[in-house]
Amino acid sequence: MKPETQEWVEKAEGDLKVAWREGQTADPVYDAVYFHAQQCAEK
Repeated sequence: MKPETQEWVEKAEGDLKVAWREGQTADPVYDAVYFHAQQCAEK
């Protein structure tokens, strides 16, 4: 994998982690979950 591609994959995985963690909280901020999930999908 090209280094640039790997960088984008890592960024997408970070967005997915944030979305997942926020979604698992007792009182999730759904706008943040949706935002990071959408960012992950775009990347």
